[in-house]
Amino acid sequence: MARPPKPPAYFDEIATAEWKARAKQMMERGDLIDADWRNLELYCLNYSMYRRAVADLAARGFSVEGSRGATTTNPALKAKSDAEKIMIKMSSLLGFDPVSRRRNPVDIEEEDELDRLG
Repeated sequence: MARPPKPPAYFDEIATAEWKARAKQMMERGDLIDADWRNLELYCLNYSMYRRAVADLAARGFSVEGSRGATTTNPALKAKSDAEKIMIKMSSLLGFDPVSRRRNPVDIEEEDELDRLG
């Protein structure tokens, strides 16, 4: 595959920007399968949700006025938490975190000292 697929049409600006950045990173590794793109879609979608939830929390705080006038927990807290869980899982599956990169290092074709000894 020479170029990554385009981001899904329903993505917002945040998810689209993250797709482009991460797809480039994944293409450079050269170890892709079709399922990776679906995982990237989940990652980017939840990254956008996370960012929007954080912005809402910054603007409105942890408590908001409910429909009946009582103070209640801002629903953005749960949205943020749910998105974080999915992002962490997808990051691991896609090799975006340090632990998964050490577990599955990318093969490089550069000659090193051991190659020259043989």
